[in-house]
Amino acid sequence: MKTAEANGLWAAMNDEDKVILGRTAVLSHLPKDDVLLQRGDAVDRVFLPIDSDISNVIHLANGMMSMASNVGREGVTGLAAFMADEPIGWDLLVAVEGLALMIPTAAFRERADASPHLQQLLLSLTHYNQIEAAQNAVCNALHPVPARLARWLLMTQDRTGRDEYDLKQEDLADLLGAQRTTINSVLRAFSESEAVQSRRGRLRILNRDALLRQTCECYETIGSTRWRRGR
Repeated sequence: MKTAEANGLWAAMNDEDKVILGRTAVLSHLPKDDVLLQRGDAVDRVFLPIDSDISNVIHLANGMMSMASNVGREGVTGLAAFMADEPIGWDLLVAVEGLALMIPTAAFRERADASPHLQQLLLSLTHYNQIEAAQNAVCNALHPVPARLARWLLMTQDRTGRDEYDLKQEDLADLLGAQRTTINSVLRAFSESEAVQSRRGRLRILNRDALLRQTCECYETIGSTRWRRGR
């Protein structure tokens, strides 16, 4: 599966693991806003994104939602729940449509149990995910929306390898836990500085350096520990 090599976890596997997992793996297109798993579901399949981006989303009782973290081509969805053999603790929402490799959990677990190399990769990725989740929590609590939006866009570019996305202001407001009016104001400022272009639900990154000047230290902190450097 040549396309699968774009995923960092798959690329880091040895040939034997790839051959065995490739027997049940399916290359799938994930539509935007598709909910792959809901909180409390058993993790019956895992996704290794190739150029899609999947948000781990928390819903509150008052109807508000926000992303806790994201998974792109550096990793695999539902890893903590998979490792613990527990129901997933959040919704998996496709934030950016694209391709992903889908593998049934039973096959993935069987191979992980038989392969010390794959086990070590999953433990290493779990460690990275913990670092990212902790940094995200601090960033969401302490840093302003412009810096957080710049970081999210930079990391989405890293995770997907793409510059253009179907993203409306409502999407970004939900994902960042911010008001739509705030997102509108920030995007207008980013557009004026020619960092991004946002039109009719399409967002395109024009100038990565301009976003780097807007983002907070969390982008570099997470990036410096990025598992397999996001491939």
